[in-house]
Amino acid sequence: MQDGLTFVFLAIIILISIAVIEIIKRQKNIKKLRLELVSNWGKKPSDKYYDNDLKSIASFFNNRSNQFRDSHFIIDDITWNDLDMDNVFKRINYTQSTVGEEYLYCLLREPVFDGDILKERNKLISFFQNSPRERLELQYQLARLGKVRSVDITDFLYSDEKPSPLKGRYYKLLAAAFLISPFLIIFNATLGVIVLLAFLSVNMTVYYRTKREIEKNLQSIGYIVNMVGYARKISNLNMEEISSYREVLSTCSKKVINTAFKSFYQLFHSTQDIFIEYIKIILLGELIAYESLLNNIYRHRAELLEIYETLGLLDSTLAIASYRDSLDYYTIPVLNKASGSKNCKQKDSAYQKSSVYIDFKDIYHPLINEPVPNSASICRDVLITGSNASGKSTFLKTTAINAIFAQSICTCLAREYSSSYFMVLSSMALKDNLLANESYFIVEIKSLRRILNSLRKDIPCLCFIDEVLRGTNTVERIAASSEILYHLSLNNCICIAATHDIELASILSHYYDNYHFEERLTDNEIIFDYKIYPGKSNTRNAIKLLKLMGYDESIVNSAEERSLKYLEEGIWNIIN
Repeated sequence: MQDGLTFVFLAIIILISIAVIEIIKRQKNIKKLRLELVSNWGKKPSDKYYDNDLKSIASFFNNRSNQFRDSHFIIDDITWNDLDMDNVFKRINYTQSTVGEEYLYCLLREPVFDGDILKERNKLISFFQNSPRERLELQYQLARLGKVRSVDITDFLYSDEKPSPLKGRYYKLLAAAFLISPFLIIFNATLGVIVLLAFLSVNMTVYYRTKREIEKNLQSIGYIVNMVGYARKISNLNMEEISSYREVLSTCSKKVINTAFKSFYQLFHSTQDIFIEYIKIILLGELIAYESLLNNIYRHRAELLEIYETLGLLDSTLAIASYRDSLDYYTIPVLNKASGSKNCKQKDSAYQKSSVYIDFKDIYHPLINEPVPNSASICRDVLITGSNASGKSTFLKTTAINAIFAQSICTCLAREYSSSYFMVLSSMALKDNLLANESYFIVEIKSLRRILNSLRKDIPCLCFIDEVLRGTNTVERIAASSEILYHLSLNNCICIAATHDIELASILSHYYDNYHFEERLTDNEIIFDYKIYPGKSNTRNAIKLLKLMGYDESIVNSAEERSLKYLEEGIWNIIN
């Protein structure tokens, strides 16, 4: 008797010890996560990205744009790639969850033309910047939800394909048949055993075959269930400043959660009891729960999408707040709806409110270490000239990225920034398309045509073109480029174009303001200051670069002579 009591006492001690160890372990993990969140705030993100991660992150944007492509403006693939926006996204991606990073990606690709929406975003961002305790509580819940980049959550939320109820009924029928089959043994032992073994075999085969087929969906559905669970936890946070978002999460999660949601983890979780595992397999419990959950997700797609977007907005604005705190300086943009045209040869106090314009001071690029800031006030089309590597392309990209930032994350990398609302389009870093059998020139003229086709009277376009029609000969390039740029100048558009063709500055002088980048030459190097100046460039450095790169002097000298001859006489010498 005493031995028995000792055994029971030891067993209780062991169980209590295990429980205490688990509690301590959990508390240490919580503390570690909170410390990481605090220490990482305002530092450059350290996330690693693998080959298909960006494709997965773009899934919400792709699903959304497929439905609304014709009703609102998006940053198209050409502009996104021209501006290296994948890497820009990585730089600002401080999000804690899959929902957050997918939503943040979508924000960047869908510039907003509604000041109230941007005002609300900025309100959230500023709140998180100034409320370290509250933001930590929210970050902690979102971090526990976490990131799983192989999931395609919104595929389920945007799908119009209704799950078939027949599968669930089929699995229930097989489970019931197995449970009933042992009763046959009462009447006919041999037949009963055969039927029992037959259904055992059928159910196990159906289970393992189907489990393989749905494996790719299980993680996604598991994340959706997890998302709803953390939506409820966030709705219970004592945070008055986000009360409207907490209310949305509370209302929607209550509508969504049912028996299928509550039982999901119990049925799909691998228990330590092997007997229970086999019972789950033989009775197809996981498959029955899966079909039930699919139907529940389909019925509540609207609520689930609202939960997704609410969590995504909160996580995104947290990320932008952290991004702001990582910057040397930034400004909140001032945006106006243009009611006039680009007709502002003289600046006055009213020109910003009546004309299409973009105005900034000390603007810089988000991906360049120790960037050189530039300032400009642009209310007409602009032609930028200058030597190779002087900073023309970087200026175009800097301005374009900040224009997108202004209408998406309410944060511009400048000391001052104000502009009209714009559709932002570019034609810059193009490549020939070998798969489509298209030369560089064909790709280029298609890219420019899409800008011309996008022009609208109600919303101005801000377009950036680097080296117009570089893919063809000089005479036709200048002739065609001047006409394309002239056409853009006549429309509701500010075009900022970089070119090596100085002739365009004269041809378009009545329609384009001229700016340039310049350099200082020494015997051994060309020094650039990367600052923009008014007027057109009068310097060339391509031949000088040949010399600095070690080309034979005879090549360099002959090239210089030939260049000077052409500039003086307008004809090229024939090489004998």
